[in-house]
Amino acid sequence: MWYHIKMMEDIIKKLYAARKTKGLTQGALGARMGLPQSHISQIEAGKIDIRLSSFLEMARLLDLEPMLVPRSLTPAVRSILSGDGDEISRPTWQPDSDTEELS
Repeated sequence: MWYHIKMMEDIIKKLYAARKTKGLTQGALGARMGLPQSHISQIEAGKIDIRLSSFLEMARLLDLEPMLVPRSLTPAVRSILSGDGDEISRPTWQPDSDTEELS
């Protein structure tokens, strides 16, 4: 049970950080999702469980792509994304910042 709670807290933190990075208020994100600001606030506060469909919509609006990774590969994926072992402490892989999105 503790692992489930910790995982949900991590997901909520990532959604919150992505919203802030995009410069969106809770109200603006809620408007895009058709939800009141108070609902976004409750999600970010961990007071309600977010529905999977709402989570996917929110993540994609925030330019995040949720995906399932086989448990056996999780350490490798985390290492690639976090840069574990790198003296500079930056991710081993990063998207190209100067490439243009395809239309």
